[in-house]
Amino acid sequence: MNQQTTKPVSTKRRTERYRIASSHLYGIRRHTKLAEILWWAGTAGQLQTFTRQPDNYTRYIDTSKPGKDRLIEAPARRLKGFQRRLLDLLIRIELPDYLHSARPGYSYLSNSAAHCKADGSTVTMDIDSFYQSVTLHRVAQFFEQKLNCAPDVSETLAHLLCCDGHLATGSPASPLLSFWAYHNLFDSINDRVRSRGGVFTLYIDDMAITGNGFGHTDARWVGRLIRRSGLRLKDSKTRVFRADAAKLITGRACRNGVSRAPNKQHRKMREAQAQLEQNPHDLTLRASVAGLKRHLALLDDVKRDQHRADASRISKRH
Repeated sequence: MNQQTTKPVSTKRRTERYRIASSHLYGIRRHTKLAEILWWAGTAGQLQTFTRQPDNYTRYIDTSKPGKDRLIEAPARRLKGFQRRLLDLLIRIELPDYLHSARPGYSYLSNSAAHCKADGSTVTMDIDSFYQSVTLHRVAQFFEQKLNCAPDVSETLAHLLCCDGHLATGSPASPLLSFWAYHNLFDSINDRVRSRGGVFTLYIDDMAITGNGFGHTDARWVGRLIRRSGLRLKDSKTRVFRADAAKLITGRACRNGVSRAPNKQHRKMREAQAQLEQNPHDLTLRASVAGLKRHLALLDDVKRDQHRADASRISKRH
């Protein structure tokens, strides 16, 4: 097989946005055109074979977080290059305002800020095993129905992005593809919430609704809609926060429009500081503590300046 080549692609800076019908991926009917779009150096047949190679992924269990073992399906270097190329093309397509993941200028902070500024109660929900639930068929369906690609081209694109029949957990394109695979579902939720004057946001698999009158009934409605789409919610993660209560949204605690760092982050900070006191000359540990302080500054409106000053002081100590 000929060597495949990819050009380095950065997705950090984007200025051009266009409708989906203007995408370079729209309306691809032949594999020769797909190979050209992907900068594939071999033949179209070799591209199809490449997408099905058994050594395209390294699979392992991430045990870095206690009690939260996670399957990682890491793409091989060449495959990852083509996934980045697809991400580079997909990320230029117009996206709805409610999506706060997988796009420049948005983050878990902008996601939580949308609810900190909104009035009313808040409902938070998580989709269970989201990437593993996005099937290869569903991804191919997106390319065929939304991007008007030929069925065989859509299948090849899906194989480039999926592992063991589902969206690969370690692919750089998975956060955005998981949205596109179920965009009709999320649009339906957003439309209903907005029709009642509320705010809906999506951050990968985290959904949040804020507005007057929202509560458990709405969580059950979303749950039914999710199940009809072949997904399921993590029941233990569904929470309803009263309008006057502190609400925890993608790592930030918000109350009356003010953002504070959650207790969990403060505990992590205290534990790290205690370790640093016992090992004051450990430069790696010192850098870690300073990083945690800077993270607290991002989350805490009240003590932001203090945390930043602490981070600077800790970094300068020798």
